[in-house]
Amino acid sequence: MFCLYYDAKTKTVSAMNGSGRSGQNVTLEKIRKDLKILEGQTGKIPMNSVHAVTVPGAAAGWVDCVERFGSGKVSLQNILDSAINLAENGFPVSELSATFVSFVSIDSRK
Repeated sequence: MFCLYYDAKTKTVSAMNGSGRSGQNVTLEKIRKDLKILEGQTGKIPMNSVHAVTVPGAAAGWVDCVERFGSGKVSLQNILDSAINLAENGFPVSELSATFVSFVSIDSRK
């Protein structure tokens, strides 16, 4: 979840990254200590390290965007209602689109 928001009044751009967050008590100093990386040295977080895990942030990012950049006139529920309806009830698909989707699905199983 990434967001770039342009405020026409202030002519500024704000960015938000909700793709994943670190755990609540994680600091750079703690990671350096746990991985034995000295101050000023560069290092890598191994993929098998607990520090390589992120907390899913997309849903929290949506909430943050609405709260920070929203008009206050609609709720997150209002914003997501249409998507929820489509997810629960589906939507009509043309015969041609259905044919191509079926063909791709069958072909990808090879």
